[in-house]
Amino acid sequence: MLALAALENWYITGLDVRNAYLYGKLNKEIYMEQPEGFAVPGQERKMLRLWRALYGLKQAGLAWWRTLDESLKELGFERLKSEAGIFFYKKKGTNIVIGIIYIDDALFCGPNKAVVDAIKA
Repeated sequence: MLALAALENWYITGLDVRNAYLYGKLNKEIYMEQPEGFAVPGQERKMLRLWRALYGLKQAGLAWWRTLDESLKELGFERLKSEAGIFFYKKKGTNIVIGIIYIDDALFCGPNKAVVDAIKA
């Protein structure tokens, strides 16, 4: 994809999603013990229900990926069937934007800088 963008003289920009796994919505009930130092005196045995994923949670990566996939679909992107990490956006003629996703990093490229920046924002 980077070679294509270079050959076609496309604009490329990237971003890193900070704390990406914390955005992942959990679709199952998951409980955890209270972290040391945060337990309320007299309620140390209470459990916490997680609504979002945490780093270190086995389900965190998949939860983040599902949330990202839903968000990009809402923006009008479609995911390639042959490559899960590549999304494309094509509306109104030649205004195409390609998104390359790797865990919590993304590159967006396309021939029109204004369209790429508008989609990225």
